[in-house]
Amino acid sequence: VYDPTWSDGLSIDAYVARMAEDGMNTLRIFAIMGCGGGPPRDPEPGCLEPALGRFDETVAARYDEIFAAAERHGVRVVLGVYAIGFTPGDAWKGWEANPYSAARGGPARTPRDFFTDAKAREAELRRLRYVAARWGASRALLSVDLLNEPEWDGPIPESAWMPWAEEMARVWRALDPYDHPVTAGPVGLHANVERDERPWWESGGCDVVQWHRYGQDVYDVHALARALVDTIRDTARYGKPVLLGEFGWGGDPAPLWDHTHVGIWASTFAGAGVLSHSAPVFQIDSDAPMTPERAAHFRTLSAFLRRAEAGGDDLAPAPDPVPSIPGARALALAGGGTTALWIHGPREGYGAPVRGLRLAIPGLAAGRWRVSWVDDVTGADLGAATVEARGGTTALEVPPFVRHVAALAVRAPAAAPPVRAAARAPPAAR
Repeated sequence: VYDPTWSDGLSIDAYVARMAEDGMNTLRIFAIMGCGGGPPRDPEPGCLEPALGRFDETVAARYDEIFAAAERHGVRVVLGVYAIGFTPGDAWKGWEANPYSAARGGPARTPRDFFTDAKAREAELRRLRYVAARWGASRALLSVDLLNEPEWDGPIPESAWMPWAEEMARVWRALDPYDHPVTAGPVGLHANVERDERPWWESGGCDVVQWHRYGQDVYDVHALARALVDTIRDTARYGKPVLLGEFGWGGDPAPLWDHTHVGIWASTFAGAGVLSHSAPVFQIDSDAPMTPERAAHFRTLSAFLRRAEAGGDDLAPAPDPVPSIPGARALALAGGGTTALWIHGPREGYGAPVRGLRLAIPGLAAGRWRVSWVDDVTGADLGAATVEARGGTTALEVPPFVRHVAALAVRAPAAAPPVRAAARAPPAAR
């Protein structure tokens, strides 16, 4: 967002405004640590601290613009305070371009020393205090994200970054009167260095469980949905909000953008927040541009969720409905008198019309329900029907669809009992 070469040449305000218009409500940004790893630019976009303890006012003013634009357009910001710049020899995120490294005159000889050296820690705390003083009072600030993908940027072992993150979280809370939640952005479970992130997620330092998901094993949308839903449900055990902080695929085929589509719908219906990575395609595993056609999938999901929440119900993941066709999958959000459904067609024959699917929905309260079917790509209405739930499992006929479809079931108000006319007194009593 602060680098127009990554954002179709848009200004910061125009970029954030377009996000909001497309139904996106959260922006995760990096205050990068690798300053000057690529082609020389002055100032280096995103490089808040080009030399140890010296903060670049021009770059900081760009962050000011981001927060101001986010406040104007109703977008929230997750700010990555120590991001990108720990990989030795890397052309873009190289350790040699990190002002904390000894190569640039800093106190840390190795990337691991950044997390353990006492003098490096003093400088890191100055950076954290600067961030808190400058942007901690913004109404747009949603969360502080301490670190991005230490397993792939370094790689930094968990034994180094997790104790560091806990101390940074303690310091941030002492600085922040507004109690912004603290998170960190490891890859999560499938790409660890020594051990996994579970001790951090369950610690008091972590307020939001965050992880990222990339890789060839999830290029296929059915594998993606399975991996995301399983990991969301696994990491929900900590009783904290779960954030899929990054996912994407540079090979996501246009104009369908089905990898993006399935990722955001499956994650939402599994109960997580979801942010999809947007960048020029530097890496096929992760980087996908945010074209208008890709953004339309966010707009449709956002409109569907607003419609689902219009009655004021607080929706949460519900038991999975059971499709009648093998290989299909259904997810549900429910609360009060509203149930939202998302159905993903089977891998076999994917892309051809799916007909004759029936859905067994557990837990619908007894009574009449109005079920409205929605094309989850375009947002178009596909018809509606009324079903009678009698407790237990309710059967639902699904109209023909291609790839996936959504529905909104709203419970009809109970009919008022008929008003009986008052009995007339007999003539003798008049």
